[in-house]
Amino acid sequence: MKQEKAEKNDIGSKIDSDISELKNKISELTLGWQRTQADFVNYKKQSLEERQKLIQTANENLIYDLLPILDNFQLAAKHIPKELENNNWTQGIKQIEKQLENTLANEGLEKIESIGMEFDPQIHEAIEEVDSDLGEGVVAEEVLAGYMFHGDIIRPAKVKVSKGK
Repeated sequence: MKQEKAEKNDIGSKIDSDISELKNKISELTLGWQRTQADFVNYKKQSLEERQKLIQTANENLIYDLLPILDNFQLAAKHIPKELENNNWTQGIKQIEKQLENTLANEGLEKIESIGMEFDPQIHEAIEEVDSDLGEGVVAEEVLAGYMFHGDIIRPAKVKVSKGK
């Protein structure tokens, strides 16, 4: 009877030990699974960010390549003879220019404001100093528009800067 009781205690103790061991194993596997799940969520986020950055870079390159076309539309608009300003064909060309500007702006392109602003070498490229009524170091004329894309400068504005008087 004592032996039987001892055997039952040994079996009970073995079962308790096995249960404890299994609980530890379950806990260990659960923690491992949770870490793996968290790693996967982080991987998905990182993958999405990388894909978005790649798309933004590709868009930036395309937009940079389209800037000369926009420049040419703007240059042509500046040189329209007075007698052709109200011509339907001229108005159509101006509409195409405006549509191109709006499309690029919707993609994240921003024109750098220059005229009357303090010269900033971060966003302006000085190509000449000119006499002007504006104070010294103020942008007097914009020769070529500058642009930013999602906050990054993709082309600085080429400007003439006032020497002052």
